[in-house]
Amino acid sequence: MLREKEYIFLSLMIPQEIADEVKQYSSNNMADAANALEHNLMEGFTANLPTPPKVINVLPIGSYPQYYRKAIVKKSTFQLCGRSDHENLGFCNIKFIRNFFIERAVYKSLKTYCKAKAGEVVLCIYSASAEFLAAAEKLKKKYPNVIVCDIIADLPGMTNLSSKKSALLQWFIDYKARKSLNRLECADCFVLLTKQMADYLHIKKPYCVVEGIASKTQQIERKENSEKTILYTGTLHQKFGVMNLVNAFSQIEDPDYRLVICGIGDSEQAIKDAVKDDSRISFLGQLPRNEVIEWQKKATVLVNPRQNNEEFTKYSFPSKTMEYLSSGIPVVAYKLDGIPDEYDQYIQYVADDSIESLKKKLVEVCEMTREERQELGNIGRNFVLMKKNSTIQVRKIRTLVNEVL
Repeated sequence: MLREKEYIFLSLMIPQEIADEVKQYSSNNMADAANALEHNLMEGFTANLPTPPKVINVLPIGSYPQYYRKAIVKKSTFQLCGRSDHENLGFCNIKFIRNFFIERAVYKSLKTYCKAKAGEVVLCIYSASAEFLAAAEKLKKKYPNVIVCDIIADLPGMTNLSSKKSALLQWFIDYKARKSLNRLECADCFVLLTKQMADYLHIKKPYCVVEGIASKTQQIERKENSEKTILYTGTLHQKFGVMNLVNAFSQIEDPDYRLVICGIGDSEQAIKDAVKDDSRISFLGQLPRNEVIEWQKKATVLVNPRQNNEEFTKYSFPSKTMEYLSSGIPVVAYKLDGIPDEYDQYIQYVADDSIESLKKKLVEVCEMTREERQELGNIGRNFVLMKKNSTIQVRKIRTLVNEVL
């Protein structure tokens, strides 16, 4: 009987013990959704494997000096899922040269671990990072028996959807995307957020779809009050439809309705202007996770105004969809191409892209009885906690890897 390969998880997460420090030195938005997904993946790996994977981690921070106030990131270890030997890699974080140092640090760490295991490892990579894939490509030349599984939650080049991008930034995004796409061949299998990703990436190798992971920690105790509170939390880019939400809400005349918006993005000023015109609208900016949960407890309905009218919607399953459903609060959203049909009975879909239809659906859910809304929220929560939890979702990855072995 063949000895089971050990797993390595090459990640871009923020270890809990240094989260406050990372936030203190960062001047840009921390990737909370990606961080939560990676921690949930580790929880699932731990449940499905004899021992938790070894984590080799690169902090998901911006470059010095513009986005992170440290030029040198020091190497350290951290604890997670019962292991205390996970590596947080050190590297020079200076703009323009940081990627070279990240790639070198990743390869050195991977090579050291693979040497000790004679190459009998499964390397699960989070993201299609050009630096990660370059290190994996080099590693496979030295240890051909390493199995590489690339977990792609965001397509290269489609992570920054702000309308406020300079020509130089767009060129750099496109350049990085090309580098990543050219190195995908080193992977033996893939984990994708939507099935449409496989066509876009021209994937011919085995893959599975894991659209997200529901966490029991997202389940909340509801504290509804007499006001009908519509809550949106997330990125405030124009392409994500947040101003459509503001306009739809403005057509609701009932003074007992309230719209609460949390997040950052290129629509911030337009939202602030709307607050001046309508006192029922509250803009809270970016909030810590615990404060977002407190607002969810008081919400009547959670809304995602992203419409199915952009190319990127085929390749995304919004992380807030899983988060919203896990909360047990009714969810209003649009039917996106990237959302599997099995979710249809748990999301209150808007009929079409008109502002009127969004307004009607929000009012329809808010005017239900409290018991009806609780029933809606409960069936959605039970679905994702039973069918989309970390153990079940990562079991798909384990099955995929075993097919490749």
